[in-house]
Amino acid sequence: RHVMNMDRREFAGGLFLLALGVAFAAYAALHYSTGTVTRMGPGMIPVALGGLLAVFGTVIAIGAFFRIAEPTEIRWIVPIIVLGSVLVFGALIKPFGLIPAVAGSVIVATFAEEKFRPLFSLTLAAVLCVMAWLIFIVGLQLPIPLIDWSL
Repeated sequence: RHVMNMDRREFAGGLFLLALGVAFAAYAALHYSTGTVTRMGPGMIPVALGGLLAVFGTVIAIGAFFRIAEPTEIRWIVPIIVLGSVLVFGALIKPFGLIPAVAGSVIVATFAEEKFRPLFSLTLAAVLCVMAWLIFIVGLQLPIPLIDWSL
C-alpha cells in the first residue's frame, strides 16, 4: 500500500489526540504531585488520562495507514454541539448537582448525531449518570451533591 492512500483525516485526528494527551500529561506531571498508586496525588488522574489519550491517538494514527479514506461530509456543527455539552455540564454541576449536569450534557451531545434519537439519548444519559455516581460518589467519594435543587 502506498502512504498517499491512507486516511489522512484519521491520521491527523490521531496525531491531534496524541499531542493533546502528551501536553496534558506533561503539564500535570510538571505542576502537580502524582503521589503513588496507593496514595494518589492531584496529578495522578490527569497524567493517567493524558497518557491514555496519547495511546488512543497513537492507535488511531497507526490505524490510518491501513484504511483508505472514504469521502465524507464535514459537519462543522458537531464540534460546536460537543463544546456546548461541556458548557452545559459546567453550568449545571454547581447549582443542580451531578445527575442533572451529566444528563443535560449527554442529551445536548447526542444532538451531534445525524439523526436525534430521544430513546437512545435518554438511555445513554441514564447509564452515564449511574456510571458517574459509581465512579465519583461511591468510588472516589467526592463531595458532589447528586441532585441539588436548593438554588
